[in-house]
Amino acid sequence: MFPWQTNSIFIMKPSYHKMHAKEQKNSVNIGKSEYLFSMADILDYISWRGDLPFSASPFNEIDSLILCQISYLNFGGLLKNNDFKERKSLSQLAYEFNSSPDFSARCETGVLINRLTVKLLFDAASSVRFGGIEATGYVSIIDKQKEEQFSAVTYLIPDKTAFVSFRGTDDTIVGWKEDFNLAVMDEVPAQTDAKKYLEQAAAAIERPFRIGGHSKGGNLAIYAAAHSCDQTKLRIIEIFNNDGPGFPDSKLKASCFHEIIPLIRSFYPQLSIIGMLFNYAGKYSIVKSSNKGLMQHDPFSWNLKGNSFELIGEFDKASSFFHSTFNSWINGLEKSQRELFVETLFQIIRATDAETNSQIEKNILQNSVKIITAIYRLDPELRNTFCSLIIMLFKAAHKNLPELNELFEKNSLH
Repeated sequence: MFPWQTNSIFIMKPSYHKMHAKEQKNSVNIGKSEYLFSMADILDYISWRGDLPFSASPFNEIDSLILCQISYLNFGGLLKNNDFKERKSLSQLAYEFNSSPDFSARCETGVLINRLTVKLLFDAASSVRFGGIEATGYVSIIDKQKEEQFSAVTYLIPDKTAFVSFRGTDDTIVGWKEDFNLAVMDEVPAQTDAKKYLEQAAAAIERPFRIGGHSKGGNLAIYAAAHSCDQTKLRIIEIFNNDGPGFPDSKLKASCFHEIIPLIRSFYPQLSIIGMLFNYAGKYSIVKSSNKGLMQHDPFSWNLKGNSFELIGEFDKASSFFHSTFNSWINGLEKSQRELFVETLFQIIRATDAETNSQIEKNILQNSVKIITAIYRLDPELRNTFCSLIIMLFKAAHKNLPELNELFEKNSLH
């Protein structure tokens, strides 16, 4: 029995329980606790299959997604920074996370990361399947000067393999700026550090490797694998990309990408936006989601059956529309135009003085005024250029969505 359990039923700390009070719309009383249930998801997977060791049921894509989602949590101070000698089981790590004096702060994952991620850690840690997995090599970097947000952790699986998980974009404005920099830089700092991290992990751990990530983490996993040395490449057995942004065609044509394409397993929700940025490499599967719109990016909404995702045959029309619209727009811009758009956009966002998306949302009315004021105060020539680039985006949408033809003909944007 674990410290956070009573009669094998998950108990949340009061502060964490209070934090979820508004989210528990479909719940049932079980003794002294409440268990949140929904359609079959990654939490159900642990309930149903958490008693199966990897010797009985091999590592699969759902195991990958669970570990990638847990990687969004702040393990700073619980694991030594970038140290592959120190290793802690998930059960020990969860105990220390739960006992940490800043537990409430660690539970605040921001507006973009599902707060059930803490429960996911605790459920996984108390299961036979995940509890004995060891975590090592944790690193987390937020560098405003370099405009970098990077984090990774390596999991040692009981099947004698290692899983390197790269964190996706977190709640920070710096992280989102780096995402936009993917459109203007040949290599963003997180990609540089992902390459270095993978080689460090390979040098420290003599095991076959799986690599993965959710959102930007999926992009980093593919990029790090593609640019790894030949010896490291030979030890990579699978690469999991969970709704991560792709790459420009010029990069995908490089030989280093062709070498790893057979290893890539990409999964996208039926309405994918993040995953439709640029172009994807290798084969992919489309996962049924219980959420709508942009919220399908949340892994907790991905439906599953047994030990695999519930798949559907094609993307929603909105995904295909966004992919064709965004890529035709971005490919039609000169590099200088892309740079101007990204820098101007974040110049406007920085006017809020917010460092996270949560801070923007918390004072949404006040920050909206600041954003409008910042746009108004732009140099007139810069403002006109910025607006013209947005108009070009709408024109690309017009071209790729025939249903809007009549609307655009009536309100021509010339």
